[in-house]
Amino acid sequence: MLATKGAFDLDPGERAQLERDGLVVRHNVFDPAELRAIAEACEDLVSRLEAAKRKEKHVVGSYMFEVLRDEGTVVKWEPNAPEVMQGVEPFAHISPPLRDWGLDARLLDPCKAIVGQDDIILFTEKLNVKRARFGGDIVLHQDFPYWESMTPIANRVATAMIFLDDADLENGCLEVAPGTHASGKFKQRGVDGFGGLEMDMDAFDLARLQPLEVKAGTVAFFGAFLVHRSLPNLSSRDRRALLYSYQPAGHPHAVELNRLTREKAARASA
Repeated sequence: MLATKGAFDLDPGERAQLERDGLVVRHNVFDPAELRAIAEACEDLVSRLEAAKRKEKHVVGSYMFEVLRDEGTVVKWEPNAPEVMQGVEPFAHISPPLRDWGLDARLLDPCKAIVGQDDIILFTEKLNVKRARFGGDIVLHQDFPYWESMTPIANRVATAMIFLDDADLENGCLEVAPGTHASGKFKQRGVDGFGGLEMDMDAFDLARLQPLEVKAGTVAFFGAFLVHRSLPNLSSRDRRALLYSYQPAGHPHAVELNRLTREKAARASA
């Protein structure tokens, strides 16, 4: 039970939907002026990180990563177009405007029901830019396997996904499998390393996926076990989205967890 009631808490119908589907979608959460401001902050961050690229890129699983240690973040590039950014995670510590949007009550209040308490903070943040004609697919996955080695409360992490552009099948909208949040961790690929965190597509009924075709300004709320993916952007339109993930207060942010992991690895190799 939450300690206090926020102005944007889930209503009883939304709570029932969350329990049944593992997903709640709210439309028209952000107006066009707000979306323009958010998108401008996103593009400023993208431009800055594109100018800062100086490290080797590594293909790991289905993705191409570049670690920017000075910035404390990781950039994803399109494997089939290595000069086109796919996304960046985390980013709140290097973009004050985007950090502030992540503290908006319209995002925080609904996520309290998923986390299970009123006092929540950011865990990590991800920007997906999914450029027109270049944006590749985001493979079938759950968020939990990527987080469970980082934090003991990965099962309580809630995500709010802001759609900055209209999303449909042509530009690679999010596809979700309602109800999968109640089944725990699904079978993963039988490979070593990071790629092994992806789901085994042969062991999952893809007919369960439903496209989430929504207008810009929509926000989707879901937990760490919901199965989802997105297909390539074949259109002439970008399909940008911001994902803010929240956790119970008192636990370290992903930036700190990544720093501790690097320090531990450095000590082990010394």
